[in-house]
Amino acid sequence: MLKKIRSVFVLLLVLSCSAVSIGNEWANYYFPDITGSYWTYEDQDGNELTRYAIAPEKVDGETYRAFSYDPALEDWADFEHYTHPYFYQIGDDWVAFFVGSEIENSIKASTARDMEDVLPLMREQIMQDLPEGVNTSVDLTYEIEVGSQDYFYLLPTPATYNEEWTALEINVELTLTINFEGVPAELLGGAAPTIKSHSNVVETGVVTGTETVETPAGTFEDCLIIEYQTNETTQMTISVPGLGEPPPEEKKGTTVTTLWLAPNVGIVKFKHEHPDADEAKEELGLIPEGEQTLELTSYEIKGSPSEE
Repeated sequence: MLKKIRSVFVLLLVLSCSAVSIGNEWANYYFPDITGSYWTYEDQDGNELTRYAIAPEKVDGETYRAFSYDPALEDWADFEHYTHPYFYQIGDDWVAFFVGSEIENSIKASTARDMEDVLPLMREQIMQDLPEGVNTSVDLTYEIEVGSQDYFYLLPTPATYNEEWTALEINVELTLTINFEGVPAELLGGAAPTIKSHSNVVETGVVTGTETVETPAGTFEDCLIIEYQTNETTQMTISVPGLGEPPPEEKKGTTVTTLWLAPNVGIVKFKHEHPDADEAKEELGLIPEGEQTLELTSYEIKGSPSEE
């Protein structure tokens, strides 16, 4: 039983150094954002997403460039900080997305969505492992706390090929409580069994080079390739009253995301792979997500010729 529960928690939390000649002007070259421009993408399932560059907005007294989206986001679990930011900055040091609160909302929402799938499996497993003749029901409740840095550092300016930077760091605290209905508290040591996990997620980015990319919107030469690797370290502790707390167990997982940025256009392709999370889902009999992609299908950059 504990092995399966741990798998659930892993799932839930889950060229040489030649310089690139860049600065703020170069950042705009690979990330144009003229108000009125738009970019339409299609994902691996045929769903479309259109991003619009809109007028800058102020947040807490600071002015940010901004995007809007069609269709509008209805579920935070669908938020993707690489391709779905609302506020961003292009400065002398970074192209940075202002996404801290969005990421916190997203992780909480995606956890709740996953719980709909995994809690029934956990409840069934716990009931099967109860001693014969025990008449009780099991109620599982959870709490999640998320702390994220405010900015996702998409790209440093200046940057160099194969020089890694820290793009994002997130900490997640998840507590699952197992409540046995009708069982006297004294038999549970005065408290319900709990499973606690702490996840530290560190995402690093690296510019690996350039290449020509073909999408439904056309062929784009000299696309900048940025690869992000997400390393997640999770420590889990199972606390059963009366039995003490065993040493925490540690598990690690990795996901890889790649962006292609075309000169004077911006993001033309996105690919996200999460083999560790998919493996955990397969172990639980759930459907893995598989590779996620977005490709540009049409766009218009105001002030430059339209490409369809």
